[in-house]
Amino acid sequence: MKAAEKEAPDAHFTVDKQNIALWPRGKCSHCSSPMGALCPDHSLLVNNRPLLLFLSEPPPEQALSLHLKKHLTIRVVLICLSLVVVASIVLQAILYPWFMGTISDVKTNAQMLKGRVDSMSTLGSGIEKNSDGVKVASFQIQMVNASLDSVHSQVLILKAIVGKANEQIQSLRRKWEEVNHLNDQIPELKRDLDKASALNAMIQALQNRLDNINKLLRRQSDILQMVSQGWKFFRENFYYFSHVTKTWYSAEQVCVSKNSHLTSVTSRDEQEFLYKIAGELPTWIGLTKAGSEGKWYWVDDTPFNKDSVRFWLPGEPNNMGSNEHCANIKVPSLQSWNDASCDNKVLFICKRPYVQSEL
Repeated sequence: MKAAEKEAPDAHFTVDKQNIALWPRGKCSHCSSPMGALCPDHSLLVNNRPLLLFLSEPPPEQALSLHLKKHLTIRVVLICLSLVVVASIVLQAILYPWFMGTISDVKTNAQMLKGRVDSMSTLGSGIEKNSDGVKVASFQIQMVNASLDSVHSQVLILKAIVGKANEQIQSLRRKWEEVNHLNDQIPELKRDLDKASALNAMIQALQNRLDNINKLLRRQSDILQMVSQGWKFFRENFYYFSHVTKTWYSAEQVCVSKNSHLTSVTSRDEQEFLYKIAGELPTWIGLTKAGSEGKWYWVDDTPFNKDSVRFWLPGEPNNMGSNEHCANIKVPSLQSWNDASCDNKVLFICKRPYVQSEL
């Protein structure tokens, strides 16, 4: 506004009979006439711009009053212009600081608003994060609720178990009381038990005796039954002495049909028992061999005792004619064994181990 004041030239005006001219100092920009004289084409200049006021020539009787009115009008216009300029300067002086302060406040408010927007953005991010956290927390709460439901169910189950346990405890208490009552009776019961143990021992002894008697009775019954069928009993074995003659192989088949085999000889006592009953008649025993060069063996799989060679007759076995592969008791003596042809028909002896029969 101050710069405008500096640039504004001083205004001058002139009045002639018919025109009023208002111009600044200097020359006219249109006609280059000195300011203070009327331009040919303009009557009034303002800021090098012509302002024309064309006035008709007044009548002679109104010339003076019209001249005064014009002069007053010009003054009023100048005063108004001056007032406008002053008012503009005053308003600029008053409003400029206020306007600048307002702009500063606006900038400050803008910065504050920007900070708040940034805060709101940060807060929005935080809210989004918190929203995810809320979702996770909600899921965890659901899990916790499910766990609480499970715990509640377990608590109910535990309550039921505790109730049963209390009932069992009460039952155990009653039984414990019964046990205490029985403990009081233990000394008497112990005496009775000792008596019962003694009686039981006596009964067991009697039972064992009865078992032994039963075994003896069964044994005697078995022996008598076998003896009634023609068998003889000696040292836990039954022996059948035939009354008919057979070849060695036929004799073995007869013994097998009687659940036995031709007899084997394992001791001196057994040899004496056999030859004494056989007498002087040749009798087959279960000793044989496979071929001329074979070894002697017992047909009932009893291991052949090498000491049995003492039961052979002197000079036997001689395998006369290379055909004597079976043995018999030939004479009533300890040394009575003789090798002979298996096809000879003589008496024979079957042997069967004693097995106690079942009840």
